[in-house]
Amino acid sequence: MAKGHKHTLADVAPGTVTLCATKLMHGGLLWAHLPVDGSLWADEGLREGFRTRVRRGVGDIEAPVEVIEMKGK
Repeated sequence: MAKGHKHTLADVAPGTVTLCATKLMHGGLLWAHLPVDGSLWADEGLREGFRTRVRRGVGDIEAPVEVIEMKGK
């Protein structure tokens, strides 16, 4: 996870995972979240498409992507 960008239970709806892409910019951190239904995320063949989509949110196709899952929610 990018330093200074934290996630909470509010970032992840029940039954979903949230993808977080980050990009360091002059003056700060740009980030984008993409909620994904857990059943869709379970399909390995769809995962790279979701990662690409959230990376577009920060304008960097190679941006790191964190998968946020809140267990026990």
